[in-house]
Amino acid sequence: MVSTGHSLASFEGLRILLEGGNAMDAALAAAFVLSVVKSYHCGLGGDAFLLYYSAKDRKVHALNGSGRAPGNLQKEHYRNEIPKRGILAAAVPGAVDAWFEAAEKFASRTVKQLAQPAIRYALDGFPVFPNLERVIAAAAAELGKEAAWRQIYLPDSRVPRSGDLFRQVDLGRALQEIVEGGRNFFYEGWIADAIVRASRERGGFFCERDLSTHRARWEEPIHVRYKGFDVYVPPPNSYGLLLLLQLKLLDDHKLAPLGHNTAESLEVQLKIKERAARDGDRWIVDPDQFDRRSLDEWIRNYPNNSVGTGSSITNSAPGKDTTYIATADAEGNWASLIQSVHQGFGCGVVVGGTGIVLNNRMPGFNVISGHPNELGPGKLPAHTLSPALVVKDGTPIMAIGTPGGMGQTQFLAQMLGNVFDYGMNIQQAIEAPRWQSERPGKVEVERRFASGAIDGLIKQGYDVKVVDAWDHTMGGAEAILRDAHSGVFMGGADPRRDGYAMGC
Repeated sequence: MVSTGHSLASFEGLRILLEGGNAMDAALAAAFVLSVVKSYHCGLGGDAFLLYYSAKDRKVHALNGSGRAPGNLQKEHYRNEIPKRGILAAAVPGAVDAWFEAAEKFASRTVKQLAQPAIRYALDGFPVFPNLERVIAAAAAELGKEAAWRQIYLPDSRVPRSGDLFRQVDLGRALQEIVEGGRNFFYEGWIADAIVRASRERGGFFCERDLSTHRARWEEPIHVRYKGFDVYVPPPNSYGLLLLLQLKLLDDHKLAPLGHNTAESLEVQLKIKERAARDGDRWIVDPDQFDRRSLDEWIRNYPNNSVGTGSSITNSAPGKDTTYIATADAEGNWASLIQSVHQGFGCGVVVGGTGIVLNNRMPGFNVISGHPNELGPGKLPAHTLSPALVVKDGTPIMAIGTPGGMGQTQFLAQMLGNVFDYGMNIQQAIEAPRWQSERPGKVEVERRFASGAIDGLIKQGYDVKVVDAWDHTMGGAEAILRDAHSGVFMGGADPRRDGYAMGC
């Protein structure tokens, strides 16, 4: 089974499985395709986080593919705010090394083999889909001043229309050379030189060493028990910790008797989300800033060890433009992979001659002096990317993830509750109406919520904003769920965006 953010990526992942590849092969093939068909959401200039269950060693592995702030960063250039666009918003791209690292450890095919469909889609083109047309049109006025951006995304000096054939020749050639030359070709070859040059021309701080010394890192995932299931996420600097804190608090509540998406159940979930954000704030930092054993002990003892800091994570980072991949093979291997340039088109800089969109992950830092996640040279920023993997009695039963920036862990908690508290199947759990709250006392809800639930939240003092019934800001989840009795895989994909699940 494969479920990804676009049908072409799901098709290529499933094709790899049908040809004898494993879950990692399928995930990486899909990751490459998404880096082309959704180059505005993810790709060579972005980051990636991975959870992988290896049937061979019966263990969940976590790979951190996020990039650091430039080593020569000068904090005075950021003053009281980190820009959301421009080269000062870009961190070192981490996804490429993560792909190579994951392939070396778990794939049965070479990176060169797995990337061929993506290269073909870049060079020969693929049909423009409605969301691609929409995001280009929305960004054209702001980013169209950049010649390299304009050349790719405004061919013939206009926004491409749905159904047009969309080519990215520079990106295809760059990807071809990278998979033939290896990860060092990206981080030490002419592409690295082009990234550094693009940075210097725009007043940025990248130097050759920032790229040549970058390495993805294998880490032990963190997990908690929820309703009898073990839920795994990557450790900080991923925001996945906030999902675990919500689940630990929710595990003590019986949501089902309160009804689904009633004012009563929503109030419980919102208060828990706010507490988790307060309590987890100090841990969502560069992992070199804390002792891992202390974090593990803190999670085990939570919530008895914390009553919150009096503040809440209110990161102003704008990114909701991410894409997720879930794969599972017949041998019992599972992948839960998420990748992103953060905001649509990242920092807005396309590296000339490469087609690579650079990320804007620097707003993940905090500018408050002394804050655990304070902006600093060479540090990893707090990262919204939060893939999840659910295990029962040592065997995976679900891989799930979603775009949505700060909303990711909130959406995941809601969908897991839909399955384990309310007994929904995976597609029902994904399609159910969602809410998100980025600040205490404020909540956005989809229009499909019952009027009684919305009125109830208002009476409880919440500032409620009603958004579209299937609003894309409420994520775009993909998931695989294995039936406990039959062993059959069930795939789910979100109609809010372009997700597609395929299996055989």
